Amino acid sequence: MFVNLNNMKSVHIYIIQNFLFACSGEALTKRLRAKAFHALLRQEIAYFDNPKNNTGALCTRLATEASAVQGATGVRIGLTLENIASLGIGIILSFVFSWQLTLLILGFVPLMVAGGYLQSNLMTGFASNDKETFEDAGKVRLSLK
Repeated sequence: MFVNLNNMKSVHIYIIQNFLFACSGEALTKRLRAKAFHALLRQEIAYFDNPKNNTGALCTRLATEASAVQGATGVRIGLTLENIASLGIGIILSFVFSWQLTLLILGFVPLMVAGGYLQSNLMTGFASNDKETFEDAGKVRLSLK
């Protein structure tokens, strides 16, 4: 009975945590989009003559770049903080129960960090290729109208 109530409490806290981080990410994205749009409106007319700054590319940038910031903030920050806290508490508890095994396991942490870094770099490279493709698609879409 106690374990079941504890799990229910954990689920509710998890849902509330994700909801609040998602709300903060949405608010940040909305603010960023508004500021980017106002910055576009203050540009000189010659800025829009550049083919890289046509209507389709600018609309695509407004849609994708602000959303990318939301993906980097919001729930992802919550998940990162949760993982760091879990790692810290886990290391403390493991030192209390078996310091020898903890030292052995900590030797593998740099490998996990290197793997995460490599994955992040690969994803960033693919994202930059996608950004160019989306801008080109936005140019074609608006030229067909």
